[in-house]
Amino acid sequence: MENHQSSQIRTLSYVENEDHPVFGTLVEQILHLLNSRLIFSDIIIHQNSPLMLRQPKGLVAVTDSPITREELEEFFEVIEPNWGERIAERAFDRSIDLHTARIRANCFTFQGKKRLGCVIRRFPKEPLALAGLGLHADEQAFAKLSSGLVLIIGDTCQGKSTTIASMIDDINKHRSGHIITIEDPVETLIPQRKSIITQREVGIDGDVDSYYLGALDALRERPDVIVIGEIRDAQTAQEALALAESGPLVLASLHARSTEMGLQKMIRLLGNQDAQTQALAHALRGVLCQALLPSIEGNRYHVATECLTPAPALMALLEAGDIAGIRARMNSGRDAGCHTMNASLEALLSSHKIGVEDARNASTDRIGFAELV
Repeated sequence: MENHQSSQIRTLSYVENEDHPVFGTLVEQILHLLNSRLIFSDIIIHQNSPLMLRQPKGLVAVTDSPITREELEEFFEVIEPNWGERIAERAFDRSIDLHTARIRANCFTFQGKKRLGCVIRRFPKEPLALAGLGLHADEQAFAKLSSGLVLIIGDTCQGKSTTIASMIDDINKHRSGHIITIEDPVETLIPQRKSIITQREVGIDGDVDSYYLGALDALRERPDVIVIGEIRDAQTAQEALALAESGPLVLASLHARSTEMGLQKMIRLLGNQDAQTQALAHALRGVLCQALLPSIEGNRYHVATECLTPAPALMALLEAGDIAGIRARMNSGRDAGCHTMNASLEALLSSHKIGVEDARNASTDRIGFAELV
């Protein structure tokens, strides 16, 4: 977007951007946005382009004023003094408290290292109340578990980290213990309440080199609850299962679009072995698949969820590797503590909170969804 005049991206009106400080430093402009009433998930910054916001209905430019390389370099200096060395190798993430807000900044080069860019995600200063997220009672009940494996599934940027942080803080409010999180990077800081909180960061300058090594370390640190920020590989999947079998409650995030795709991914990472699949069926305490959808007004997000709470019939299907059978069983609505994404979407549609096309895109069962509308 070198020439903003040719862009078809809408620019905020003067009223909408609340007199955004065009002439302040980039840090001041970012802080203004983070503390404004504007609804957005990310700030996108490209050298020689205006500041952009990702809102529920799409991208919007804050002003017409482009951000210069010097401004970006000054901002990078604030969040990472050695940014020049880091960015020469590859893009890097940093989570920091920026005065009144906590952010994660992913900094990168593009166009053959000629230009700089950054995407900023903002986090709550403290975890949001679990009861206020819009989750069903069966899903909130995962925070009452004391052992086993709970998988939080969804595409990127669907609120999985927010949900996990709220579950952890709910545990933190109601019982005593040691909670260990393994994150890349540490996002929402969880205050100590009834539990001791150990938040370990993955990365070159972090506390541990990988999720797997963090999980391997965790059992020696006498945890009651372990959070694995993302299961990316076979080693981490196997260690997550081993931890869940050994006593603690394990909450783990997994990138997948639906409950059955998440289970298929876990089985594949565990080596497609019958013994490991059976162990997964015995250790699994729940699967929460979630998606964020823009409201019809475009001024907020609504969460839609799919929930699997293990019942004997469902776990027998998982042991047998019959993932398609799990979908059919969930669609039947016969098992307490289970519901489909389509059921959640239907409720949001009937209350006129979301649009049909957004619901269709979020559905984990397009054929079943076609019967709803």
